[in-house]
Amino acid sequence: MMRLGVGFKLGIWLALFGILSTALTGYYAYSQSRELLISAAEDKLLTATEVLGQRFVDTLIPITEDLGMIVSLPAMRALTDGVAGTDAAIRNQAKLQEVFASMLKSRIDYAQIRLIGTADFGRELIRVDRTGAGIELVGNDDLQEKAHFPYFFEAVKVGAGEFYFSRINLNRERRWQVGADMPTLRIATPVRGTDGKVFGIVIVNVDLDRLFNRIRSNLPRNIDLVLTNDQGDYLIHPDQRKTFGFDRGRRILIQDDIGAIKVLLKPGPVMHLLTRTSNGASDEVNASAFIRMPFGSAEQHHFVLLGLQIPLDVVLHDSQLLGVTIIQITVLCSLAAACLSFLLSFVLAKPLNAIAAAVKQFEAGNVIVNLPTERADEIGYLARSFLQMSKRLSSQVGDLQAREQHLQHLAHHDPLTGLPNRAMFQQVLETMVDKARADGSRFCLMFIDLDKFKQVNDQLGHVVGDQALQLAAMRMRASVRGDDLVARLGGDEFTILVRSFRHESDVTAMAQKLIHVFDQPFAVDGHEFEMTCSIGISMFPQDGKDGDQLLNAADAAMYRAKLGTRSRLEWFSDLSRSAP
Repeated sequence: MMRLGVGFKLGIWLALFGILSTALTGYYAYSQSRELLISAAEDKLLTATEVLGQRFVDTLIPITEDLGMIVSLPAMRALTDGVAGTDAAIRNQAKLQEVFASMLKSRIDYAQIRLIGTADFGRELIRVDRTGAGIELVGNDDLQEKAHFPYFFEAVKVGAGEFYFSRINLNRERRWQVGADMPTLRIATPVRGTDGKVFGIVIVNVDLDRLFNRIRSNLPRNIDLVLTNDQGDYLIHPDQRKTFGFDRGRRILIQDDIGAIKVLLKPGPVMHLLTRTSNGASDEVNASAFIRMPFGSAEQHHFVLLGLQIPLDVVLHDSQLLGVTIIQITVLCSLAAACLSFLLSFVLAKPLNAIAAAVKQFEAGNVIVNLPTERADEIGYLARSFLQMSKRLSSQVGDLQAREQHLQHLAHHDPLTGLPNRAMFQQVLETMVDKARADGSRFCLMFIDLDKFKQVNDQLGHVVGDQALQLAAMRMRASVRGDDLVARLGGDEFTILVRSFRHESDVTAMAQKLIHVFDQPFAVDGHEFEMTCSIGISMFPQDGKDGDQLLNAADAAMYRAKLGTRSRLEWFSDLSRSAP
């Protein structure tokens, strides 16, 4: 039987130790990188939840402003102080009915506006509904008594200039067919006569599905929205079967699914919570962020819990490449350690053979010479080799994390409008130029400048100006095809890259459609104003050899359009032909 030498055994143990150390270091680095990614994702998720919650609260402010405006209308004052049933009262009701209908047309979140009087058991005086066919003015025979509903007898108790906010529930009022089972928030304010007595209430039914679909439109598809009331009942959930259980005979509470959420439902200083939750239907784990968002008057103490959830698999998707790289490094370092260990076994075998030879010399009576005395240096060399390999591994992991953080900080979109910014526009433009050069295709660039934006911004303020820019961006995106790129260069300047078209007339028709859309008045925070647009169009390769020339050509055409009557378009090719 072959006997293994001491040097070979030591080489095996050193090889095993080197492989294990490298693997543990790689596993630790991989685990830490995953935790850093999850922590960063949770912070971003909490920020997004707070922004979404503030959007929800900010969306309610214009509703109260609309109610205040309706109450202060001359027709409303004349109706409250007049005699019911007279011609004057009928005319005033007709005027208010027109105002309600106009407001429903411009406020897509409004499902219904009513004027309910205190007389005749809270009978409706005016009701305007949003139906599948459009805006419906409800006739006198279909008006109903509402004095037995909490939103009526509670709203009449609030003070002048104050507002009542109902609890969020499903709309199940009699004869309400189109909005049946629609998640609804009711906001109301009392109407008082000059004598101070309550004449009735003006109430708006807000369609929460429309409202939240609008304010969460910029969220990625893999992020789910969760909304509960102050009791923990689900109002919005990815699984629709869990929502509004209290209105369907079976309450489904968030605190039963997520025990840690109870701290947000209790009065106290805690306003937000970061947690990890399971999907329930599967083994999928989500990173979740919840906030307590008060709304309405302080006396009512209304609040909702708003949360965003994202699967951890999505968060950790970027770590897969890092994991593969760490595995490769671990394998290479382990192979190097094994080779070095077996090399050391041969090095250690040499002094052992020298010792054996010396023993033989001693047995033979010869003088013992050439004994190995430098073994400590060889062990030190092995230790330094492992130290160097560990430093290389840590350095490579640090470089990978730095690249990951750098990629996460790249900004590609305008924070106000959500449109691609100038940097992304330039990148896409250069890509399209290279593609067009390669395949001989052509494309168009529209340069759009908003007319009268400076006047709106100066007279109505920057807040209205910012909202006007957001509405302008929405109109542009709604007016172009899905593969066309709408970008904001800065200020009131926008561009549209038309990727493909058959004839120049198609591009002209698209620009004329934009001009027609911008001819429609803008309505922001109770202000209605006009803000048209002027458009300059250039085409590749006729109007420019590269992206900068094409952009300058479209800019020049746009300024030519503004020199005219504004709200018009100009082709750079027409501008070139008209030049002397």
